[in-house]
Amino acid sequence: MSLQTEFRNILEKIKRDQGTHTKIAVVGQPGAGKSSIINALIGHKVARTGQGTDITRKGVRYRYEFLEIVDLPGYGTTMFPLSEWKEKFKIHQYDIIFFVFSGKLTGDDCALFASVADYNKSGHKKPLLLIRNHCNDLESNEDREAIRRDIYSKLPEGLVGELYFVDCRYQNGIDKLRNEILDEKYKDIWQPRIIKKFKEARDEFLKARTSQAMDSLSTYAKLACANGVNPFFGADIAADVAIYFKMFAAIKEDFNIEDNELEGRYCAYPLARKLLELMTKNGVILLLKNFGGKQVIKSFGKYIPFVGQAAAAALGYTLAKDAGESYVNDCATLAWQVMNDEIENYKLYVDLNGSSKKPICIENYTLYQLKE
Repeated sequence: MSLQTEFRNILEKIKRDQGTHTKIAVVGQPGAGKSSIINALIGHKVARTGQGTDITRKGVRYRYEFLEIVDLPGYGTTMFPLSEWKEKFKIHQYDIIFFVFSGKLTGDDCALFASVADYNKSGHKKPLLLIRNHCNDLESNEDREAIRRDIYSKLPEGLVGELYFVDCRYQNGIDKLRNEILDEKYKDIWQPRIIKKFKEARDEFLKARTSQAMDSLSTYAKLACANGVNPFFGADIAADVAIYFKMFAAIKEDFNIEDNELEGRYCAYPLARKLLELMTKNGVILLLKNFGGKQVIKSFGKYIPFVGQAAAAALGYTLAKDAGESYVNDCATLAWQVMNDEIENYKLYVDLNGSSKKPICIENYTLYQLKE
């Protein structure tokens, strides 16, 4: 598995984390077509629909990409008078509000607008989308303009909402509405959550992989320690080079860093060139030369009985340990830099064109991921 694949896996895991989602409340009168609009947006019949009052009796959540769309019961009924509805469902907890209607606005609708406007005055503005369903029943553009004038006249001062005309039966206006909710202009809502979760996952990944790499380092440092008492002059250097090759390769593998990534995708990072250079014979020899007198002591000290061999072995271990720790730090730093840059460039939603939707049930939610 490459570091790029690891990064994607982390993002997919975050995508399933409820705490990162942009939460959309779908509200309106009973029978306005809230459930039908959710079905049309997702592309599958997931929400129960019907002509009767109070078909939806509790908030039902559907997950779609980084969105959580919540179908709330209609208000203004015997079961859900507006005052009780507001107390029970607390729409202010949601990030975006879809107001769905299909007929004339009522006093309850205006009271709901006033409630949203009052909350927005506190500085926590919620984007409001006004969605007129069953638009194919409108006979002319004049009808649409009359509806537009009517609803904007009923919005309290300071409350802004864009009006969309849709018809779920014929899919009219659905693509425009879908593109709106998948637009990155809502980046300020989801990005801080995604980045926070990603940084937590990144740090956990680096901590685990660093620990694993240190275990690999320890194994090869012990081999270098044993090679420190190698009686064949010159052969010990060749053995050291082989040990360091294997140690560096194991450390890279622990971080899921592949050579083709270092040569290609990550070649612009200075550390990528350094990590590749140390995987060459000349690179390792240059590294050993940088230790200067220590390497000489290791090579010749072993010929001094008892004390000399012990010192050579200890020095062999120390040299490998120092080199390995430096390589571990470089790998961890490169992984940190790459993952940070990737999250900055990551597209929240995949391209909708030509994608298929695959439903997956998770607990009491229905998750819809776009799968290429």
